[in-house]
Amino acid sequence: MSFVLHRPGRDPSAQAPAAALPGSAARVLVHSAQAAARLATAGLDATPALPHMEPDTARLSGWLACRAAAVPVRAGGHDWQLRFVPADPEIAARPGAGYAFTFGASHGVLRWDVASERLLLAAPGAAEALPALLRYALMADGLAEAVAALGHAVPDAFSWQPDGARAQALAAAHAFGFELWRVAPPARLRGTLQLDQPERLAALPAGVPAQAPAWMECLPVPIAVRIGTTRLALGEMHGIEPGDIVGIDDWHSQGSALVVRCTTGRHGPGWTALAEGRRLLVQAGADSTDSTDVSNGAHMEEQDPARQSQPIPHPDAAQPPLSRLDQLEVTLRFEVGDVAVPLAELRAVAPGYVFELPQPLKQSEVRIVANGNRIGTGTLIAVGNRLGVRITTFAGGDA
Repeated sequence: MSFVLHRPGRDPSAQAPAAALPGSAARVLVHSAQAAARLATAGLDATPALPHMEPDTARLSGWLACRAAAVPVRAGGHDWQLRFVPADPEIAARPGAGYAFTFGASHGVLRWDVASERLLLAAPGAAEALPALLRYALMADGLAEAVAALGHAVPDAFSWQPDGARAQALAAAHAFGFELWRVAPPARLRGTLQLDQPERLAALPAGVPAQAPAWMECLPVPIAVRIGTTRLALGEMHGIEPGDIVGIDDWHSQGSALVVRCTTGRHGPGWTALAEGRRLLVQAGADSTDSTDVSNGAHMEEQDPARQSQPIPHPDAAQPPLSRLDQLEVTLRFEVGDVAVPLAELRAVAPGYVFELPQPLKQSEVRIVANGNRIGTGTLIAVGNRLGVRITTFAGGDA
């Protein structure tokens, strides 16, 4: 059972007045539905400043830009290398400059910047002013060798579609940026590609993984040393102030050493270690190669059978008053930091490896973390045969 010992001479039920948060003057908090209706609001999908991208498209875009191999292309009588880059919004938005096509059952639109279009059309003047059918004919001639090579690689038929409705139908599709570049003579063509089946681009070959630069191997990786956890109700947390003691419910020891968990982040590796003084000795069989999510206390799900057996309230049941929020329990995690290991050395961590704290554990600052956020600090102390933290700073005491 968790416990909080308040410093002598203080009434824990007395709460300090709420402090104004930085930037609170700019906060929008509307309690009236009528007032909310008068605000100029819009859905995020309709906000130009926040363009929407599906998760699959985002992953594909990153793969194309970072991992896909450069593709040799023959265009305009020259040999080029095609690579994907972030799309230029000005190219994607060029009115009436798209070249629609079909490729098997899929449809797409190709756009170029002005200089690239003029080069491919072999029209150094105002190529964009040419009639649409003539522009399509010249573009088909400029890319004839590239289309022929595509036909040899993929059996699907390719055809240009001068009908402007095709390009308009794909106006909202995600635009993938690309470049065609050559070394001699140096030149670069820039364009965008829109497809109604963008997943077809995933069939492009992957490039050779780039070798990590030397500086990355020296990159320090922070290690969080987790000591244990406890659960407190929000109402209890409101009364915590510097000088109080919060007990750690879930902690373990082995002999004279504390059993701690050394982690490198949400999905990174972790190790169980024995902490004695400044030394954290990694234990055998403790490498967490499983998929346990240790972020935000997700690995500390409710284990109390009495709590698990409580029925889930019906969605239509009366909602409890806000005052009941004080009874809501939060898992607090206690950890120390100030440990960083170079990435190259981290790869070699195995049972018997020793992490070094800058000072003994009992003298280290303990971070108190709730839902991934640090809400306080303190120092480790013994309370009888139990472990606790004497509070140095705590957000609940300021709220």
